[in-house]
Amino acid sequence: MILSNCSITNCNRPSRYLSIIITTISKISTITKIKNITNMFSQINIDERMLKYVRKIVPSLTTTKYKGQDGRIGIFGGSMEYTGAPYFAAMSAFRTGADIVHIFCAKDAGIAIKSFSPEPIVHPLLDHNDAIRQIKPWLDRLHVILIGPGLGRDEKIFRVIVELISICRDLRKPMIIDADGLYLLCQKPDIVRDYPGLILTPNAMEFSRLVKAFLDRTIQPVPVVKISELKHLADSIGKNVVILNKGAKDVIVDGQKGTEAITCTAAGSGRRCGGQGDLLSGALSVFWWWAISAGPSECTLSPPLIAAYAASRLTRECNATAFKLKERSMLTTDMLEQIHPVFQRLYEINCNKSSSSSSSSSPIVFGGNKIRIKSGDV
Repeated sequence: MILSNCSITNCNRPSRYLSIIITTISKISTITKIKNITNMFSQINIDERMLKYVRKIVPSLTTTKYKGQDGRIGIFGGSMEYTGAPYFAAMSAFRTGADIVHIFCAKDAGIAIKSFSPEPIVHPLLDHNDAIRQIKPWLDRLHVILIGPGLGRDEKIFRVIVELISICRDLRKPMIIDADGLYLLCQKPDIVRDYPGLILTPNAMEFSRLVKAFLDRTIQPVPVVKISELKHLADSIGKNVVILNKGAKDVIVDGQKGTEAITCTAAGSGRRCGGQGDLLSGALSVFWWWAISAGPSECTLSPPLIAAYAASRLTRECNATAFKLKERSMLTTDMLEQIHPVFQRLYEINCNKSSSSSSSSSPIVFGGNKIRIKSGDV
């Protein structure tokens, strides 16, 4: 439009306008780069701040502790088709630092899950007629309830889970819901409204279903959801809910009005083998208990928000580390093996790994002769 007004007698005007356009584009590009750099440093600051918060909740390993103190987790899931999911969640909880993990599964899943590992305590009773009666005595012992890994969609088991959620509400048990547990919420959204302490961990598809169920709106699954949509969903469920939305970036919000959203952008990989969500939910259950048992702090963020970031960061970095070793052949079992080194690198910096006497040696008398044995050798 500008060039059309140019006359032959003023032929250098187009080049002058072109120069202005190029300069303007260059300035815009520079501003965009500055914004990107600013955002990058802002995210680095957030990550450093969150890592400090997480390190403060990681419990010290001392000789005065008793079994179960650092986490007794109850996983409700495991069906004839899906036996790996509860196993991954349980082993992730163990590798993160839980002391005891119970798996409550369907009868057909019990033997398979027990054969994977001797560590979890397996209760193959979810499809029993008196399942709730058998489950109730265990609930007081459990610190955090995780519902969903490998749960399946059997109506009989769903009825048990609905009753379980009601009982846990009265007990004010911290609860995490994932996978087919989220599918159940889409069928019966009222069972978790205003639950006293809840974390949901949807992926893109699960999030779109939750929006339809709770807000009666249809949205398409996207790699990174809008924070405003996440907050709207959280508000509709209750002020005590935290949503960890898994995607290209993990976005974490809670139902408390005015609280900030947290984004975990740590690099993972393009490998999306099954079971990674189970690894995250298992680790999350442990971090949440640690955040609760750590007690009040100067941190303004809620314990479940800190726990959600901790689990998200751990999972994404385990993915990246395992991918460097196995690339396209990487499996969730490879990620499990990386929990220890990644946890050490991220979270153990300010944590006493043992009591003060662990590195010392004590004299022990054998036949009148003193010898020194390190406590780690006993």
